Amino acid sequence: MATIDYVEELDGTGVTVNALHPATLMPTTMVREAGVTPISTVAEGANATLRLICDPSLAQTTGRYFNGTRQSHPHTQADDPATRRRLREISDTAIGLVVT
Repeated sequence: MATIDYVEELDGTGVTVNALHPATLMPTTMVREAGVTPISTVAEGANATLRLICDPSLAQTTGRYFNGTRQSHPHTQADDPATRRRLREISDTAIGLVVT
């Protein structure tokens, strides 16, 4: 959700921001300890991450959500400015940032 807000803040700076869900239930320690069967591999997650970082065709892509290597749509709450604002307020409070 923050990605959407950062796009506006960073407009004109040359910095791009995107959100990525690299893979589903990779065989990480957390997944294995939960007793869940992995669906994706760590290599799939790494490939999706590296693509978003290194692919020249995505160099100017900003404010997007990627599910693996595909551009996708985030949860509908991400489109709600009030919900994004509330999440940011909670996050700022959690890290001790004073909101003015």
